[in-house]
Amino acid sequence: MDDPFTEPADTREAILGAAFRALCEHGYADLTIKRIGEAFEKSPSLVYHHYDGKDGLLVDLLEYLLERFETAVSEDAFDLPPRARLDAYVAAMTDPGGVDDEYAPDGRFLVAMVELRAQAATDEAYREHFDRSDRVFRRFLERSVREAAAEPVANAETSPERNDDVDPAAVAATLQTLATGAMLRWATTTDREWTVAVREEASRYLSRTLPAVDPDA
Repeated sequence: MDDPFTEPADTREAILGAAFRALCEHGYADLTIKRIGEAFEKSPSLVYHHYDGKDGLLVDLLEYLLERFETAVSEDAFDLPPRARLDAYVAAMTDPGGVDDEYAPDGRFLVAMVELRAQAATDEAYREHFDRSDRVFRRFLERSVREAAAEPVANAETSPERNDDVDPAAVAATLQTLATGAMLRWATTTDREWTVAVREEASRYLSRTLPAVDPDA
């Protein structure tokens, strides 16, 4: 994932940039405000002035990154056809670093995201963030599913007749759940043999399912 803080607009963005870099380097467990301050080009005391602890800072970082993604979606910044967009999403979650896009995670960032998501099991602020994040990504995926279902090429891969009995929201939820599980497996094991097979099976699932999706449902 490209560093989104190369040209911070203000002190907040500069601090978030330091947190982003320190998180990717140290991971959640070994991250401290002190280490974030060491990655901050200005006085480390400013970090303490703006944030009481690392969790409040990290939740703010997550919110910033999510807002950046929402802006990109609203501006149609993803220069891919809808079906290719869905394939790229699955690929990015199962093989971080394998997708050449500024929003796609690399391995260190994906591991950090899994660590942060784990905090939501006991921390309400993280839980609220990931609830919202899941809703944002689900809307993005559902829109992409609807657009992909309307593509003639996608419909021609199986039957030319549309069954109109598959809910696009269900397809989006399936992809999102697959991606979340893939992130967890990738971040917590050394096995990588499954990644290609999962991507191929997800592609076959979409090829079979998209012709049955009603894009206007």
